[in-house]
Amino acid sequence: TDVVYNGKIDPRHCINSRSKTYDGDQWVTAELIVLGDSLVTHIINGDTVLQYTKPQVGGGVANRFNPKYKVDGTPLKEGFIALQSEGQPVDFRNIEIKVLPPPKKKR
Repeated sequence: TDVVYNGKIDPRHCINSRSKTYDGDQWVTAELIVLGDSLVTHIINGDTVLQYTKPQVGGGVANRFNPKYKVDGTPLKEGFIALQSEGQPVDFRNIEIKVLPPPKKKR
């Protein structure tokens, strides 16, 4: 997946946020607000730590894929939700998904 970060396509697999590191065993509240294929906001313990726009198909991390479905530059308007850890154990609890209403059309 590629995203627009700081005004340009960012090809990095992981983009650093401005969140602090939480050491030890403590629960952290994480929110992810996804407004279609336009804006994605990451919120940790009430603090916005990362925002980017225009998530789209792209990047060189995928392998053994069907090129029919991996068309770089295609806006991500739907898909699956996956929770993962990048190399360290992680626990999840109280996962909620809220479908947001479509934006109101301007008159």
